[in-house]
Amino acid sequence: MLDYRTAVNVTVRMAYIVNLVLVGAGHSHLHVAANADVLKEAGANVTLISPGDFWYSGMATGMLGGDYPDREDRLDPQPLIEGAGGRFVKDRVIAIDRVEQYLQLASGERLPYDLVSLNLGSRVDMPPIAGLEEASGVWQAKPIETLWQLRQRLESYLADSASLPRLAILGGGPTGVELACNLLGLSERYGRTFDISLVSADRRVLPQAPLGASRWITRRLIRRGLKLELPVNALAYRQGKLRLDDGTHLPVDQVIVATGLSAPTLIGELGLEHHPHHGLAITPELHTPYDDRVFAVGDCAWLKKSPYPKLGVFGVRQAPVLLNNLLARLQDAPLEPFQPQHHALSILNLGDGRGLAMRGRFWWAGRLALIAKRRLDHRFMKQYRPA
Repeated sequence: MLDYRTAVNVTVRMAYIVNLVLVGAGHSHLHVAANADVLKEAGANVTLISPGDFWYSGMATGMLGGDYPDREDRLDPQPLIEGAGGRFVKDRVIAIDRVEQYLQLASGERLPYDLVSLNLGSRVDMPPIAGLEEASGVWQAKPIETLWQLRQRLESYLADSASLPRLAILGGGPTGVELACNLLGLSERYGRTFDISLVSADRRVLPQAPLGASRWITRRLIRRGLKLELPVNALAYRQGKLRLDDGTHLPVDQVIVATGLSAPTLIGELGLEHHPHHGLAITPELHTPYDDRVFAVGDCAWLKKSPYPKLGVFGVRQAPVLLNNLLARLQDAPLEPFQPQHHALSILNLGDGRGLAMRGRFWWAGRLALIAKRRLDHRFMKQYRPA
């Protein structure tokens, strides 16, 4: 990897200013934004485009459950990029013209680029349930600020209402399980208990986790009052009832969708190889195979040779490689390949002061797991907050 703090002093700078645009304030782009001064020294004007704050996925469910106030789970990327000599544009990219090389913004502005990097995250893959998308009281696990709005809504019930809404979580993967745990935790803080059902088509929760971890968390969730509907598919949601394919009509007032993630719609409009769920195809050097002016990282990117799951840890690990390769492109130097790790550490916040840590076939649970998670999460956020 290039020593990007000294490389500009030993290479010939480019003869013209390069417009480098970062689209999305994701895990990787925070790191690039914090080091925009290095790219500027190498001959780039660096612009970060984001419609709002960065919300950290690692603390999202803990924020929902009352572990953290919203201010601990979010940060404003504008002072970060501007403090390093870059420019911030509060807007959203709605189209990219790769022939004329400009970005079309929602505000109507056109922004030219020479190099562009996409760190757009992902969106919830809505299941084909009749009546769900047009119904009120339906919440998606992403964008993360939605979970803050859900918490505010539920706390108003917990504080002031004699009866509590009935909740259903769709999806039994890590996100669905964490949501269930922290919704239970939120109500337990008020000395009350939500009626929560978790609905999944899989035969067990955390189907990709070690069997022992799945069995352990299942017992714990049942003891805390969670109702499991497994394995079933939801077919329709109408008039406050969720119809399941086993004939059950589940009374539900609020539905939280955590059924999987897909790439943002913009990815499919670039005229480049992509997969609707996996994202934009990229090379190990993190640019697209057919247009090396377009880089992509995180959830919106699809590393075909070594696919990785949609977890924030991969965006964090891509960050220094992305910065190195953008600098290398400015200096006409060799690019470095990114190699995702085979087994990433994942720690779930269980909403009761405990965590569930998993890596490959190994797992452990308890208070120490959550302490470790909190330290890692706060360390990540601290490095990008103003001193």
